[in-house]
Amino acid sequence: MSDGKADLVRFANEYAEQNVDLYEFLGVDALASKEDIRRAWRLGSVKYHPDKAGGNFDAAKWEIFERSRDILSDPDARAAYDQSLKAKLLRKQEREAMDKEHKKFADDLEARENAHRQQRQQQQQRDREKLDKERERLAEEQRIHEEEKRRQAEAAQEMEDLAEARRRLKEKKEEKARRKQVKESLKATGAVKGAPGPANGAILVPGDYLVDLGAVKKMYWELVCDKLRAVQAVRNLQKLDATSSQELQEAEREAGEARRRIHEAEIKFQQDTATA
Repeated sequence: MSDGKADLVRFANEYAEQNVDLYEFLGVDALASKEDIRRAWRLGSVKYHPDKAGGNFDAAKWEIFERSRDILSDPDARAAYDQSLKAKLLRKQEREAMDKEHKKFADDLEARENAHRQQRQQQQQRDREKLDKERERLAEEQRIHEEEKRRQAEAAQEMEDLAEARRRLKEKKEEKARRKQVKESLKATGAVKGAPGPANGAILVPGDYLVDLGAVKKMYWELVCDKLRAVQAVRNLQKLDATSSQELQEAEREAGEARRRIHEAEIKFQQDTATA
C-alpha cells in the first residue's frame, strides 16, 4: 500500500487521535530507524499477509500494518503522528491532573463540610445538655419554692392553731373568773340559794325562771338545754377528722352564744332577787 504524503499525514493524525500505537503494532520503539521499521514490517508480514494468514486474514489489521510502515518511514507523517500522539498524551495528562485537582478540591470541600457538620453536631449536643441542665435547675427551684410555701403554710397553720388554743384558754380563764366573781357577789348580797332548777354556773336559777333577752324569751331550763346541745355538737364535730374548720367554728360560736345567754339570765336573776 502506498498513500500520498498528505494522506499519510492525515492517517497519522487519525491514528494518534484513536490511540492506535503504530510502534507497538510493528513491534518497535519510538527510536527505531527507517531500516528497523522496514525489517520489522518484513518479519510481521508473515503474521498479517493474506497469503500467509490464510483463513485468519484480517484486512483491517493488514491495512493498519502497512500504513504503520508507511507513516513511520515518512519523516513528515511520522513527525505528525508523534506530535499528535504527544499532544493527545499531554491533553490526557492535563485532564488527569485536572481531575486530580478537582478530586482534591472535592475531597477538601467534603472534609471541610464534614468538619463543619461535626462541629455543628457537637454544638447542638452542648446546647441540648445546657438546656437539660437549665430545666433541671428550674425544676429544682420550683420544688424548693413549693416546699417553702408548704412549710410556711404549715407554720402559719400552727400559729393559727396556737392562737386559737390561747384564745380558748383565755376564754376559760375569763369564764372561771366571772363565775368566781358571781359567787362572791351572791355571798355578799345574801341571794336565795337552793332554788329549784338545774344548776349551770355560779348562780342557782329556778328552771321555770322566764328570761326575756329581747329577741329571745325562754325559761332558764330551756337555755341550759340549748347550751348542752351546743356543747355536745362541738364535741361531736371535734371527733370527726373530716370536719371543716368553718363548721367547727360555727358550732363553737353557737355554744358561746348559749353560754352568754345563760350568763345574762343569771345576772338578770341576781338583779331581780336583789331588788325583791
